[in-house]
This record gives sequence, C-alpha cells and structure tokens, in this order.
Amino acid sequence: MSRTVLILAIAFTLLLPGLASARWIDDIVKMDVEATGPVNFSHYNHLETLGKKCTLCHNKVYNIVRSKNPDFSMDEMRKGKACGACHNGDKAFAVDDDCSACHPTHDIAFKTEVGNVTFPHDVHTEMYSCSDCHSDLFIPDQKKNKQFTMAEMDEGEACGACHDGDTAFSVKEDCASCHPTKDITFKVEDGDATFPHSTHIEMYGCTDCHSDLFIADQKKNKRFTMDEMGEGEACGACHDGDTAFTVEDNCDSCHDM
Repeated sequence: MSRTVLILAIAFTLLLPGLASARWIDDIVKMDVEATGPVNFSHYNHLETLGKKCTLCHNKVYNIVRSKNPDFSMDEMRKGKACGACHNGDKAFAVDDDCSACHPTHDIAFKTEVGNVTFPHDVHTEMYSCSDCHSDLFIPDQKKNKQFTMAEMDEGEACGACHDGDTAFSVKEDCASCHPTKDITFKVEDGDATFPHSTHIEMYGCTDCHSDLFIADQKKNKRFTMDEMGEGEACGACHDGDTAFTVEDNCDSCHDM
C-alpha cells in the first residue's frame, strides 16, 4: 500500500465516526418560547466546538428524549440550569449576552389609528443591547405590551424613553420615520381630489396640520365643502391666496379634471 493511500485510509477512518453521527443527529432543534418566539439550537455548531462529545450535555444537562426535558426560564439558566451550564460568560457567552444569537429578531409592525408603525430591530440592536429595552420598556412578548399614546411617549414612556430629543430624535420630530405617509385620495363628485403628502412634508412639519386641521386618522375627519375651505377651514387654512394658492384657483392641482 502506497503512503498516499495509507494517509487517505487513516483520514477516512478518523472522519467516519463524525460522518456516521451526522447521519442520525438532526442539526436544528426548535424550542418554542412563548415570550420571544422559537429558539433554534444547532447540534452541528456545538459538536464542532466541543469535539463531538455528546455526553457533555446528554444526559447531564438535557435528556436525550426531548419530551423528558422541562421548560427552563432565563432566571434558571442564569443560575446554571440548561443552556446556562455552559453559557455562563466563562465557557461560552452568557445567556444575557448576544440575545439574537438564540432569539432571532425581526421588524415589528404596530397597528395604530394612523396606519402601521414599523419598529426596525436591526437598526436598534446595532446601537444598543437587548437588555436596554427588555424588559424595562417593552416585554419581549409583543402581545403583552400596553399600547402607548403619543402623549405618553412624549412624557418618556415606551419609545419616548430614548426618543426624547436628546438620546434620539423626539417622538414629535420626523414623524415619517415611524409613520409612513402616502398620498390620500378623497372621493368627490366633481372629480377625486388627491392630497400629496410628500409635497407638503417637504415644506412643513406634520404637527402644522395634525391634529389642529386634520385628525391623523383619516376616517375620523369631517368632510369639508369648498365654501367652508374658502372660509379658512381644512385645506383653506393655508390655501388662502397668501400662504399658498387659494382653493378657488388651480382646481386641477387637486381635482382630477
């Protein structure tokens, strides 16, 4: 037998146990967590790190029969139970560090009267740790969080704890960062009228119109006649021939003609 063949034979023999184990061990084990969503445990990542020493975890930390394993809380893991037996900040990163390594994050859409608000997790986790917000400001389980008003946020609640004009832009500033705007079409007998949000927010702040002239929730706004607008109501507050063209001029700027 040549030296090359002998080396290949030895290498294959050494790899054989690992190849054999990979055939019957499922890589990903999905653990359902009510508060934060599922956690995916990778067998392969741990086997590579620990040198395929299954007995380090089975059955000392976890029973190899999944149904026999109880659910562990984060507090129990911090005390060395379950994942915390190794993820203690010494053998591996602590269970309080790098949360997204186990709990994948995603953008969250909040339903509000003025449309959906999207919270971009990635933008925030690049600047802050998860514990900066959870659980003091928000419970990880979105369903258990109270809905806060803009007035409450302005007083420092929820998003307002950071979006205070100092740590980050105020909840009263740059509304479109959280509340996406779109053009609004009003059904009118004489030709539908379109309100171009983008044109107006280039010149004015959202609070210039909301909520003194228009309630942010379109469904709650009263319908105004052209005569009322001519007297300064609604669009007529600015379209008065002074601040902007009068409501009696340039009809085709708003109405489909």
